[in-house]
Amino acid sequence: MGQFNELIKREDIDQLSQSEGLNFDDDRIAILESMQSIDVQACPGSGKTTLIAAKLMLLAKKWSLSGQGICVLSHTNVAKDEIIERLIQSKTSEAQRLLSYPHFIGTIQEFVGKFLAFPWLRSNQIDINHVDTDACVELIASKISLATKAYVDRKSQFSNVLYDFDLKYEGGVLSCNVPTFNGESASNSYKDLKKVRAELIKNGHLFYRDVFTFAQIPLVKNTNLASIVQKRFPFVFIDEMQDTQKFQDELLQQTFPLDNESVTVQRFGDPDQAIFHGIGNEESNESFNGKQADDMDFVVNKSHRFDNTLASKIKSLSVNQITLSSELSDQALADRSNACTQEAGFQHSIIIFDDDTLDGVVNSFADIVTKYFQEEYKVTEGFTVKIVGAVGNEIDPSQDQLKIGHYWAAYDKNKAKNSLKATSLIDVVRNARQASALDFSGNYKVLIDSIIKWLILSEKTDENGRRITASSLHKFLKGEDKWVRFRNYVYSLLIDKTSLTQERWESVCNELKAIFGLQNFPDKARQYLNYSENINSDENIAVSPSEGMMSLPENKIRHPDGFDIHLSTIHGVKGETHDATLILETKNRSYDVNQLINYISGGDNSKITQKTKLKFSRQLYVAASRPKHLLCIAMHSSRINDEQKQALTDLGWKVISNSQEGVAV
Repeated sequence: MGQFNELIKREDIDQLSQSEGLNFDDDRIAILESMQSIDVQACPGSGKTTLIAAKLMLLAKKWSLSGQGICVLSHTNVAKDEIIERLIQSKTSEAQRLLSYPHFIGTIQEFVGKFLAFPWLRSNQIDINHVDTDACVELIASKISLATKAYVDRKSQFSNVLYDFDLKYEGGVLSCNVPTFNGESASNSYKDLKKVRAELIKNGHLFYRDVFTFAQIPLVKNTNLASIVQKRFPFVFIDEMQDTQKFQDELLQQTFPLDNESVTVQRFGDPDQAIFHGIGNEESNESFNGKQADDMDFVVNKSHRFDNTLASKIKSLSVNQITLSSELSDQALADRSNACTQEAGFQHSIIIFDDDTLDGVVNSFADIVTKYFQEEYKVTEGFTVKIVGAVGNEIDPSQDQLKIGHYWAAYDKNKAKNSLKATSLIDVVRNARQASALDFSGNYKVLIDSIIKWLILSEKTDENGRRITASSLHKFLKGEDKWVRFRNYVYSLLIDKTSLTQERWESVCNELKAIFGLQNFPDKARQYLNYSENINSDENIAVSPSEGMMSLPENKIRHPDGFDIHLSTIHGVKGETHDATLILETKNRSYDVNQLINYISGGDNSKITQKTKLKFSRQLYVAASRPKHLLCIAMHSSRINDEQKQALTDLGWKVISNSQEGVAV
């Protein structure tokens, strides 16, 4: 695009590197210099967010267009907030400009609503009440007749059919699919469901998917709308592109065409980590995830997370066959070696079990961890050990299954931490404190969201009388000159490890009330601030049949050496960094590790194309790329042969045969 050509020069990057304390190799410098529409595949631990934030800082220093801004889109709030936090903490003063008009940093959902769907809805006398699929389903269930409710319950044997209200705009006609009905019907239940859904839309209660449907209408009806939005945002970044669904990608390309010279679109992601295929029966995008490595404009294949030994174990799972390598310096590698008890370093292991020793896999992994890590390292605050598997839902004893719960009976997917659904702020704070070392920015966001929830319960609104949002909260606190005080307050809640006694909690609440000038508020807001005892106290710890290992709430295990082992699905750890990770073989129609053991052992170097293997490969790639020190994989003895064991040994894996007598590590 002509107007941005050579806007960022090498000397600009050198100055930023010096001021921000950053180092960029030639590949990353080329990305920072590029002013064209590009697609970037960034491997796990490559510093993608740092790269995007750095480019935003560089653009901010050079941006001179009045009334035109940079648009930064992400798939999740966590990714959005991480970028915002990088800009807030930047030593580049101009970076702060990107946090307000005319620029926009938000999720794809927020962008589509704010600039496309909501203006059209308001022009048609529909004020937005809220966008929340779960809340809409609850509202529909509360408003339909008893007869319709009975009908829905009969049809909802395996899933809640009320989620299946598909709103579509095709051929200039807006239509709504009514769950369980193939078309128009004279049924009273059909009429009732359709009427209630229509009333919800009229009153501004929308499913998340509805926002994209209502965004399509003005784009079709007003052929100039896309060019108007492009004029407002001539430079667009899209982060986490691999998780963008097909319908989202199609709408974004309607708004910001990739081949349009009036707008620069730079997309960042990793197709190898696209594990959210099929979520909500939605298709993944093909314009990015369908690309091979050679089709990408840039591939960042150097990671700051792990060394070359581990990179060599992981890269066989890369669907795009990325030549994964480490970018850790010699000094960083030397520093890391201090964590290990063995002079030869960490030895990544394959744990082989049989039907009789399956329930000993967790203990075998725990023994490996405690052997390889230094005592003082295991008790550091950020030490993170996780056991992950692809399938974690409830076990059906009548079916041939292999799930996380088969390895550790106390595992319950429904008990995984979900701070946003906690019933009180003190529970949110406790959960966030426990996990802040693992995902500080994510838990910072969780805590702010929970404070916003309290403000909503307190019936506090923004200057326009609307419900408080993250952006209006930031604007309000900036206007009151309280933003720094508020940020320090949130940070202190996350890093303070002192016990939350009732007296201490009252002090925490008093500070929160003082920041917002709230003393009198409804009972529901008061209850949200109430003090409660810690449900994670030692009296709630269950001793496992395995000697010395104790089950904790939220799918954690306490090891006698003083560290916790977390159990999770692979989807639940995407984006995380661990010290040690164990991947459990699980079964979703077929056994995932078994399907890929020939690739892991080097017996098959061909490109993975079969659909099931593609799915499993991406899941295992995400899981295997979490640890910075130690990777272990568990699989059944009947699904690996002697030739594969020898090949794994030749590649540097330690193959451990678990037995009823224990495991020699």
